[in-house]
Amino acid sequence: MIHAMPSLISLRAFEAAARLGSFKQAAEELSVTPTAVSHHIRSLEEALDLQLFVRETRAVRLTDTGKQLAGRLTIAFTEISDALADVRVSENVLTMTTTPAFGALWLAPRLEDFQKAHPEITVRLETGTAPVDLMRDRRIDLAIRYGGGDGPLLAQTLPHERIGLFGSEKLVSEMDGRIDDATILCTEWEQPDLAPVRLDEWLQAAQFKGRTTIRKFAQEHHVVQCAVAGQGLALLSNVLADDLVARDLLAPFRPDVTVPGRSYKILCLPERRRVRKIARFIEWLEHGLTQPAQANTTDRLQVIQP
Repeated sequence: MIHAMPSLISLRAFEAAARLGSFKQAAEELSVTPTAVSHHIRSLEEALDLQLFVRETRAVRLTDTGKQLAGRLTIAFTEISDALADVRVSENVLTMTTTPAFGALWLAPRLEDFQKAHPEITVRLETGTAPVDLMRDRRIDLAIRYGGGDGPLLAQTLPHERIGLFGSEKLVSEMDGRIDDATILCTEWEQPDLAPVRLDEWLQAAQFKGRTTIRKFAQEHHVVQCAVAGQGLALLSNVLADDLVARDLLAPFRPDVTVPGRSYKILCLPERRRVRKIARFIEWLEHGLTQPAQANTTDRLQVIQP
């Protein structure tokens, strides 16, 4: 029977080591030495009269009891951190990560609207194609990712996209609905787990059997820049294209022909879903992705709304 609560330092050391899978990394996070982490964990095991780690030659692994305790402690420390964040002005900074294309083409042009609605919240945006481990990187409040399956970090699935062809207004006007010998600009995903959006699906939907030239890029925003420059038609999501269409930088080619795409998903730690700054941002995202772009081209956009 435990008559006294183990020290907070030993609990923090154990939680960090369990979450990161390393005494060394836990020491770096806590700004102490690995020896200190080992000592605190040993003290906790003695206080509980339980073995929490199996110590091997060059590694450590959690026992079943250690796994059970680690999961509860991670939730508890996260809730403590969030409680402190609610009373600290400096914690009104929302740090999020998303793909370069979504960040540049959808999010950045609209962030001013969020800041006007919530001036007390500052958004710090990071972009990249590599997934971020929200369990390990506690700087990140939420992530917006393209595709992927459901999981414990899923907070919200945003509306599904439609895929179509977009080009500069001049090019689309000159083509007059004919795609023969056109240059098609496509994205070839760097992430192997993402199923590609295949041009042949659009061509089949358009009942086209002629010839086209295909140029591939690793990033969607590179595809967009080439399309804006009039170098071809971009195979693109309406989610990313609608703002560009509204600003007359792109125009839909054959807006009557679109194919289903995937969806963007908001990821965050389940225990943080109701933190005020995160909840407000998710609400704003949900609303923004269900509204047409505000411009005189709204009627064209409505054709490809999911």
